[in-house]
Amino acid sequence: MHKGIVTLGVKNIYNVLDLDSRREYKCVIKGKILDTNFNLKNRREVAPLVVGDKVKFSIVNDREGVIVERVERTNEFKRLKNNGREIQTLIANVDNLIIVDSIENPPLRTFFIDRCLFTADYMKIPVIIVFNKIDLLNEENEEFYYYIKKVYQKLGYRTLETSINGNVGIDELKSIINNKTSSFNGRSGVGKSSLIKVLEPQYSDIKIGKINKKFDRGSHTTTFARIYKLSSGGYLADTPGIRELSIYIDKKDDVENYFRDFDRYRSKCRFPNCQHIDEPECEVIKALEKGKIEDFRYESYLRMRETVIKLKDSRI
Repeated sequence: MHKGIVTLGVKNIYNVLDLDSRREYKCVIKGKILDTNFNLKNRREVAPLVVGDKVKFSIVNDREGVIVERVERTNEFKRLKNNGREIQTLIANVDNLIIVDSIENPPLRTFFIDRCLFTADYMKIPVIIVFNKIDLLNEENEEFYYYIKKVYQKLGYRTLETSINGNVGIDELKSIINNKTSSFNGRSGVGKSSLIKVLEPQYSDIKIGKINKKFDRGSHTTTFARIYKLSSGGYLADTPGIRELSIYIDKKDDVENYFRDFDRYRSKCRFPNCQHIDEPECEVIKALEKGKIEDFRYESYLRMRETVIKLKDSRI
């Protein structure tokens, strides 16, 4: 039996890279059904395999194979779809989740970053925020950008500024992904594919999308997640641009447990199950009023709670 890593999956056909020979095979699942131990009530798994999955497979010929088993995942980055009825894993077995957002074109969107950060912390995946297109920094956006960057750094998140114009931050990004399995995640148009082309010129055929001027957002060019083998060692996954990320959590009361902003204050609240909304003697609310917790982060917290309620109600 051979061991491999899934590098691409399209319509039940999976590209699997043999970890020994380094050859790639087009594979199908033996019997068309794979036991993944998925048993969440009232939900279904969108796909049994995703890029980054380690599998055991048999070779049929020099180009094809059959997948017989999925190796247990070390971690996974998931979201809810179809009003919470489906669970979609975007990437599995990663060393770094790299959130890519742009300074402009499209503009920086903190609520998306916050949902990615929340999910990464919940899934216990190391995370890095890459602020791309830093060459577009100007007098109109710099105050907001530096404020946002400082907030995330204070919370302990690693940040990096990049631009393909002048190769800003490219060497540091290379050192981060070297000999690791990393995943680029972000909205359409923020420059994920462009960064990959600079990091690995051998993948120069990657399509680059244009920004929709009317809505100031990118168009989908990466339609399927795929993993690229790095010449320096390691793997880099490029996932399709995501406009909405519904957090993978079922209980609204659990959202506060994965907000770093609240860590210093939640234990001092009067009530042990305080949800930091309208409860008396809430230390989180006091910190918010004093400016120790930022308004946009608290707004993200409220929005995530509402999302959990909405998705739960849709399943009843």
